[in-house]
Amino acid sequence: MTLIGAPLIWKEPMERIGFSMRILPGKEAEYVRRHASVWPEMLATLKEAGVRNYSIFRGGTDLFGYLEVDDFDRFRSVVNGSEANARWQMDMARLIDPMTDPETGFHQRLEELFHLD
Repeated sequence: MTLIGAPLIWKEPMERIGFSMRILPGKEAEYVRRHASVWPEMLATLKEAGVRNYSIFRGGTDLFGYLEVDDFDRFRSVVNGSEANARWQMDMARLIDPMTDPETGFHQRLEELFHLD
């Protein structure tokens, strides 16, 4: 925790996570359509897992995701235990190469090189 100014306010540390994925050839329009209306139960799972400030950016078929969590291990535990996430990932498997890191079971994380608050 870090202490910020007066009055005393404790601010929890937050982890910024950047990751990459790739849309499979010919699946671009369907991927965009699916993300225009993400299932409410999937959004609820992400919020329950402590996700905030989550965005996915696209350049052709390359995807860059960014999200913030307080505890990456807790995030993975909640999301991996979710029935909504299991269904979502099964659907996405037809549309993307998730570029999964075998060590974490999550997408390949990108190294943060610069940050300005």
